[in-house]
Amino acid sequence: MSYDFAVLLPECAEATEPEVLATASEVSGSAPVAATADPRLLSLLGGLEAAGATDAEDGWVSVWPIEPGEAGLAVPTTYADVDGNLVTLLRLAAADGLVLVDLNSQQVHRPAPGRPVGVMAGDGTRLGALTPERLSVLLAELPPEDPWLVLESGPQQYVQTYREPDGTFLFEWRDGAPGRHFRTSLTDPEAVGRRMNAWLGSVEDWGAGLDWERVEV
Repeated sequence: MSYDFAVLLPECAEATEPEVLATASEVSGSAPVAATADPRLLSLLGGLEAAGATDAEDGWVSVWPIEPGEAGLAVPTTYADVDGNLVTLLRLAAADGLVLVDLNSQQVHRPAPGRPVGVMAGDGTRLGALTPERLSVLLAELPPEDPWLVLESGPQQYVQTYREPDGTFLFEWRDGAPGRHFRTSLTDPEAVGRRMNAWLGSVEDWGAGLDWERVEV
């Protein structure tokens, strides 16, 4: 089994979301190979190779080579790191204005300005782009049984929060290596949202003024 994505040309994804999902399913099924591959799709395929996604031993694309169709191409992947794969595909698709469709979760990710990000919450929410308004909703609606939210911009690069029973928020940030993993606490959910948005926007002093302690793993 594979975790299946489809990448569509924007002009083939201008319909309603159900119609876009149907097109993506056709692309992932038995879509005809295009006589002349669109250069935007070829650019994405080159990006996958450059990112190591097609490596024989360590790659995460489960079928290679991939043949572009007239509307787009299918990208079947392994389950090893779905969220990391999603972020990579979002970044590559956005570079050429392509539309990424997550066929397993039935979500359409259109190109969005800003930083591509993987989003996971305790209720299984997974998104590819965030607005401040959507982030506020996610924080306000953290499920009581699993009240956590993770924003990931790359391998081991994330911020995450967990709402404690007393209403405070455990807030963590990791920037790659284990020695760059820190934790603090916040009492105001709006402050959590502001800090997360600043991190998403690569604001230089997004974490300033907080009492960080290093997390020992």
